[in-house]
Amino acid sequence: MIRSSAAARDDAAPGREGLRCRRCCLGSLCLPAGVQPAEVALLDGVVDTRRELAEGEVLVEEGAPLRALWVVRSGSLKAETRWGGRAQVVAFHLPGELAGWDAIAGGRHRATIRALEPSALCAVRYQRLMGLGDRIPRLHRRLLAMLSGAARCDWVVSAVGAGVQAEARVLAFLLSLAERLMAAGLSVDEVRLSMSRDDIASYLGLAPETVSRAMVRVGRLDCLEVRRRRVRFHDLEALRAALHAMTASRF
Repeated sequence: MIRSSAAARDDAAPGREGLRCRRCCLGSLCLPAGVQPAEVALLDGVVDTRRELAEGEVLVEEGAPLRALWVVRSGSLKAETRWGGRAQVVAFHLPGELAGWDAIAGGRHRATIRALEPSALCAVRYQRLMGLGDRIPRLHRRLLAMLSGAARCDWVVSAVGAGVQAEARVLAFLLSLAERLMAAGLSVDEVRLSMSRDDIASYLGLAPETVSRAMVRVGRLDCLEVRRRRVRFHDLEALRAALHAMTASRF
C-alpha cells in the first residue's frame, strides 16, 4: 500500500521508538481523535512502543488470548481463520485502522493476523485502555467509532455478496479499499495492492481465476485502470455509479 508523506516523515524522525500519541501523524484517525489535548498524554501509558513486522510475519495467532489491540501506522495486514481445514481471509487492515478487535467479545483472537508487507503498528494494551474509560469518557466513544468503522469495511463488500456477479464484488472491494485509503490521508491516484489475487479471492468467496478475470473486466471501465497489482482510480463517483448499476437489479 502507499504510505502518506506524513507517515514517511514521522517514521524517519529521530527516536522513532519513542513515538507516542501526542506526536503521531495518525492522531486524527486513531484513539486520540475527539479527546482533549490534556487527556491525550494519558494514552501514552497504554500505547507500547511501535512494533514492526516483516512481510509474512505473524502478529497474533488464532486462539491467542486478548492482551492488546493494534493500530496500523503503515503497511497492511490480513486476518485469516481456518474453515474446513483451509485458510479463509476474513479482513484486511489498512493504515489508521484497528486490528485484533475480533477478540473483544470472547477474550481470544478468532483469526491469525499477519503482515502483507513491511508494516508498523502501535500496540494498545487492552486492560489499561479499558481502565482509562472512567477518566476519559470520550475514549470509549472513540473506540466504538473505530470498531463501527472496521465492521463497515466488511459490510460494504458483503452487502453486494451472494447472487451478484463477480465484477460487482471485485468493484465493491476496490471502491471500499480506495475510500479507506483516502480516510487515512493516502493518495489513490495509483495504489499497489499488497494482497494477492488468492487473498482477494478468499476474502470475496470467489475462485482466484474468477477474480483475475473480473479484474481485467473492471479495468476496462473509464474510471478505473488495473495493471497486475497496480490500480489507478480516475473517478470515484463514476466508480460508485458503475457499482450501483451492476447491483441495482438485485435490490
